[in-house]
Amino acid sequence: MSDPLPDALLGQTPSALAEEVSLAMPLKALRISGRDAVSAALGTYRDLLAAPEATVRLKGDALDAVVYSGSIDGRSAEIAALASRDAAGLVSTIDLYGRPWPFMALLREAMAKVAPDLADADLGTGPYVPEGPTPTWVDHPAVPPLADDVILYSPILSEEPSGKAVVGPVLKAAAQSFTDLKVRAVLQPEGRSGFAVVIDELVDGHVQQLIEIFTLNDEDEVGEIRIFTRPWGVTAHFRKNMYVLLKDLLGPEFWEGPDPQEPLPYL
Repeated sequence: MSDPLPDALLGQTPSALAEEVSLAMPLKALRISGRDAVSAALGTYRDLLAAPEATVRLKGDALDAVVYSGSIDGRSAEIAALASRDAAGLVSTIDLYGRPWPFMALLREAMAKVAPDLADADLGTGPYVPEGPTPTWVDHPAVPPLADDVILYSPILSEEPSGKAVVGPVLKAAAQSFTDLKVRAVLQPEGRSGFAVVIDELVDGHVQQLIEIFTLNDEDEVGEIRIFTRPWGVTAHFRKNMYVLLKDLLGPEFWEGPDPQEPLPYL
C-alpha cells in the first residue's frame, strides 16, 4: 500500500486533512487554519517549487515528516513537512521548514507575486514565539563523531561545506549564534541509518525552529547533516550572525542572495 502522506502534505488530497488543520510555513511567521486555506497554501508551495519530489520519509511516535526537493528559478530548494494526526487519522497540524535561506528568498519573491500574505515575513511587535508543533520536550540524542568527508546541507548557505576541517568550525559558529536549544521530537529516517531532531532555539530573542537530519555512514560516523529552518525572518537574523563569524572561512559563493551585511528592512 502506498504512503498517502507525501501527497497530503503537498495539498493534493484535501480529504486527508482535518477540517481545522493548521499550517506553519517557512516564509510566514504566523500559522493559518482551515482545510481550504491550508490546502491552497500547500498547493501554492507545490506549484512554485515545480512539483517537488519526496526524497526522505521520517517517522516518530507522534509526528511524521516528509522532505521534498524542488527548484525555484533554476536553484535547488528543499522543504521538510512535519505532520501530526488526530484520533481519526487525519492530518491536524503541518509545520513546513525550508532550506537554504538564499533560495528561499527567491521563493519569497515569487510567492509575493501570487500570494502576498504567504510571503509576509513580519515577526510581530515582540519576540517571535511559535505555536507548535508539540508542547513535549525530549532529550537530544548523542551525536556521533563527524566523518572526515562529512557534508553539511546548511539552512543559510548557498553551497555545501564539506570535510570535517570545515564543517566542524561551521557547526561551532552555529552554536555561538543561538541559545536555549530545546528538542521537541526525535524522528527516524526510513531506509537509512541516522536520526532527525525537531528543535527550538533562540536567535536575537526570537525562536528559530529547525529540523536537523543526521545520516550515518558505515562506520556510524555522521556523513551528512541536512538542516531546515523556519520562519524565514528569524533565519535572516541567524544568517547575519553567522556571516560575522564565518566570512573569513567561507568565500562569497556560500553567501549568495541578499547581502548579509545589510540591515534587514523586510522585518
